[in-house]
Amino acid sequence: MIPQLTNRLLSPPSAPGPVLPIGNAADAAAAVLKADPLDLVLYLEEVWDSADVWAPNGYRAGPARSALFATGQFAGYVPVAGPAWDHFLSSYVLENTRMVQIFARVVKEYRTGESLGVPSIATQRWLDTTEALLLGAWNPLPLWLSTSSVRTDPEAVRRNAYWRMFGMDLSFGMDDNRPATYARSTASNSTFVRLFEELLYEVWQAMVNLRNVAGVNSADNDRIYAIAQELKYILRSRRQNAVLAREELAAATVVGWLNLTLDSNTSVITDLKSQATSAGDRLRLVGERVGLAAHSKSTSLITMAQDLSILMRTIEADIVTGPEFAWVLYDTVAPGPSPVQPLGSYTRRVITEWSSAAGRDLKARKAPVDTQQRRPAALAR
Repeated sequence: MIPQLTNRLLSPPSAPGPVLPIGNAADAAAAVLKADPLDLVLYLEEVWDSADVWAPNGYRAGPARSALFATGQFAGYVPVAGPAWDHFLSSYVLENTRMVQIFARVVKEYRTGESLGVPSIATQRWLDTTEALLLGAWNPLPLWLSTSSVRTDPEAVRRNAYWRMFGMDLSFGMDDNRPATYARSTASNSTFVRLFEELLYEVWQAMVNLRNVAGVNSADNDRIYAIAQELKYILRSRRQNAVLAREELAAATVVGWLNLTLDSNTSVITDLKSQATSAGDRLRLVGERVGLAAHSKSTSLITMAQDLSILMRTIEADIVTGPEFAWVLYDTVAPGPSPVQPLGSYTRRVITEWSSAAGRDLKARKAPVDTQQRRPAALAR
C-alpha cells in the first residue's frame, strides 16, 4: 500500500481534496513519511474499501466511514481499482530481513530512554506513525488491522499467514531469540517452495534459449504453464472468499512503511547515524545500533521484493492461460500485439536474488517436481 500511495501521488488527484506539491518521487516519499498518522490510516481504510475484495456481493463502507475518507490529506488521490498493495510473498521476503523487529526495537529505545540520542522532530513524527501502523497504537478506524483480543501479536498473525500461504516460517525467532510461537494451521501450501523454484528453473531455461535458433532448445512452455497453473491453484485455495486479504494488506503496510524508511537517508536513519548507499546497508547499520542483526542477505531480499510481487500477482491473475502464453514470464518483448506486459526483466531479477538469498542454484536442479497433485473439487478445472 505504501509504495502504491507514493506512486499514486505522482499523478494528479482525481477527486476533491488537497492538492499536494509533488514534483518527483522524492517529494512523494517525503509527503508520505511526514503525513499525519490519521491521514495514512484514513487512506488505508479507503484502499481496503476500494479493493472491494468480496465483490459483487460484499460489504462496502457505510456513509459515516465514507465521509471520513473525504477528510484525509490524500482523499483526492483515489486508490487504483483492485488490491492496491503488494503480494504476500513480497511482504514475506521483506520481513525476513528482520526489519520489523529491528525498527520495533528502535521505537522502544527512543520511547523509553536516550541511548540512541534525542530524536529530531521529523523522527518523532515517524515514531508516531510507526507505532500506529506497526505496533498497535490506538487509531479510530482499525478495520484494516488484523489484530484483536483474540490475535494480539501482529507478528504471530503474519507468521500464521506466511505458513498458510507458502508453508514457510521466518528465518529467525522472537526479538529475544526465543523460538517463535504462533498458530500453525493444518491447511498450508507445503509444496509452494518446490513448485516456485521449479518454475524459476524452467523460466531460466526459456530465457537462455530465448534467441536460440541453431542449438538444442531446452525451453518447455508446456511445463511452465503447468507449474504456473499449479501455483495459481494452491494460492487461490488459501484465498477463497478473500480469506487472508486483510492480513495481506496489513503485512504489506508494515513492511512497505519500513522499506520506504530505508529507501533513502531519512530523518530516522540520519538520527541513528546509519546513512549508507543502499537499503540493505542502512538496515544492517540500524540493526547494529540496537543490537539485533539483520539477515545477511537483506540486500537480495529487498532488491527482489517489488519484482516478486508483480510476478506473483501475474500468476494468481491467471494471465498464463496456456503454453502459448508462457512467454509472459520470461520474454522481454511480446511476440506480437498483446495487452500484457512481458515480465522477463522482473523474473530475471527474482531468479538472481532468490538464488542468492536461499543459497540454492536455481539455474540447475536435481530432479523435476510433480505438478499433478490432487486438487480440492471446488478448485479443479
